[in-house]
Amino acid sequence: MSENNNSFFYGRCQNKLSPKGQVAIPKRFRSVLSEEESQQGFVLIPGQDNCIYMYTHRQFGVIRENVRNIALSENDPEFFRSFMEEASPVDLDTQGRFVIPAALREYAQIKGNEILFIGMDDRIELWEATVRESQRPQEQDYRQMRKQKAKDIFGI
Repeated sequence: MSENNNSFFYGRCQNKLSPKGQVAIPKRFRSVLSEEESQQGFVLIPGQDNCIYMYTHRQFGVIRENVRNIALSENDPEFFRSFMEEASPVDLDTQGRFVIPAALREYAQIKGNEILFIGMDDRIELWEATVRESQRPQEQDYRQMRKQKAKDIFGI
């Protein structure tokens, strides 16, 4: 993400997944990237709750350093090794398309032909839409939680 415009990823979009595992990053997310970041592509890693985290190379470097430091401080080289082993760099073609590796599609339980993209500030999450919907809080519970947090967030 361009450091000059303080951009970040937010919102949600869906795009079609080809039978070969290729999908286009939504234009609203591509527009956040600098030209250099678009040319470098992304790094995909297994995320929490059966999604895939999608980082720019620059942001992946920040995460990698955090993981490395934790592994060193805990004398756990396998933690760092596993993290690096599971990382998959992907290139974007001129139309913003990339292939989600089969192992990551399996991890994220991607079986349909729609990929849900959710902007999460410094990363994008890729979801099988049905998996995401099954993990969303019930509407009533979510409204109550949001109402409680709104006082702090919005000062109301």
